[in-house]
Amino acid sequence: MRCKCKNGLLERSVKPEHLEDLGGLVVKVLNAVVVQRCSACSEEMTGIPDLQGLSRAAAMARALSPVRLSGKEVRFIRRALDMTQKDFAGAMDLSAEHVSRWENDHKGLGGAGEKLVRHNVCALLSDGSCEYDPKAIANMQFVPFPDGGIAPIEMVRVRVPHRANDDDTMWSEAA
Repeated sequence: MRCKCKNGLLERSVKPEHLEDLGGLVVKVLNAVVVQRCSACSEEMTGIPDLQGLSRAAAMARALSPVRLSGKEVRFIRRALDMTQKDFAGAMDLSAEHVSRWENDHKGLGGAGEKLVRHNVCALLSDGSCEYDPKAIANMQFVPFPDGGIAPIEMVRVRVPHRANDDDTMWSEAA
């Protein structure tokens, strides 16, 4: 494949690690990000396969982590669900104003409310290939959001047998 400079060929490689800010949540993508570099002009193009699937898997992984959700993370999760504030508020049985305040770090939810939101988020994100244990959330003991933020969530691309669509891969949190 040729570069748009028309002088060089694109050399393809896979990065062993890549940090990506998904718009409120930073993930470390392992062995999946493709880099194409022109042999003539050295221009690089980076591609992440199934970015929507990565966002959804990262949102579920974050919902299953006991660290309190920050406003940016709530916004990220809502967007991973492809919902407006109004839609998200309705699905979570909250007011749109409460969601707005939460997303702007003005007022979060209490423990029971945050657990309910996490249950709802995981239920909406669960697609049969990525399940969650509701007991993990029910028994969750929250810890405060750290001042420096949380470490990036490590994500890997894994093969899944017998997927309904043509793609036989999906995202999973790295073990």
